[in-house]
Amino acid sequence: MTWQQLIPFGDTAPAHWCLQARLNRLSTSSLALDYDLVASAAEVIWPDTSTSPQRRDELWHSTCLELFIATPGSAPYWEINLSPNGDWNVYQLSGYRQGLQPEPCIECVQMNAQSAADRHQLHATLELPPALLAASTLQANLCAVLQHVNTTTSYWAVCHTSHEADFHARSGFVLEV
Repeated sequence: MTWQQLIPFGDTAPAHWCLQARLNRLSTSSLALDYDLVASAAEVIWPDTSTSPQRRDELWHSTCLELFIATPGSAPYWEINLSPNGDWNVYQLSGYRQGLQPEPCIECVQMNAQSAADRHQLHATLELPPALLAASTLQANLCAVLQHVNTTTSYWAVCHTSHEADFHARSGFVLEV
């Protein structure tokens, strides 16, 4: 898939920030995610890499790069959360904001993040949850929560379809992979 421009919800992000992401299905069983943020390190909080990254809950309370993915026409979907520090989680939901639970079949996410004065990047690879393996096409939305140094937060996605930032809205799963 080509790079996708993520757009901030509302006017909470500086106009000069640029966030792009791409999602590729590497095989029938794995995905690659790439995020590229052009923003001053003096404006965005991009956590340093941890020496012991692990599965953690509630990563979306700080800078978190996300993927929402599902099979067309089915209620269950998955939420993938990636922190630039290496922490991660993969959740399965049974329906819209229902039944959030960690996906037990995903035990690790390979991640590499880099940060410079005005550019921040993250690359991750992970196995697909077993329930998605047989699907020839998947629907997705690439998203991000960016924490600003001034304590505000901006919400970015390929597609916003609601009057509020709602990454869970299936109408926002506009990418096919």
